Amino acid sequence: MAKFYSLIAAALLLPSLAWGQTVTMANISGTITLGGTAQALAAANPTRRGCMIQNLSVGDLWINDLGTATAAQPSFKVPAGAFYYCGSYGNFAPGAALSIIGATTAQAYSGREW
Repeated sequence: MAKFYSLIAAALLLPSLAWGQTVTMANISGTITLGGTAQALAAANPTRRGCMIQNLSVGDLWINDLGTATAAQPSFKVPAGAFYYCGSYGNFAPGAALSIIGATTAQAYSGREW
């Protein structure tokens, strides 16, 4: 029985893989450079684990992970103040480039990818 408790104690002292991981965050914040025209939000990144973008403007933003963003499907509508997340389901995140569009120049957003 002492061996069993020793094994449990040893296992508890080992660093957990989840606890020991270091995540590097990249800033992908910006503004819409030309209203009504899609622009790059983040370059293709096959090792991307997740991302988070908040719309800081008063107008809607649209984000696409399949190609060029448009103000319609299949892009995702991100209303003022709302967030867009990727990587929420089983650590899956799109490795393709992310594209964003807004109706007016200078619409701001804050974003991170990891």
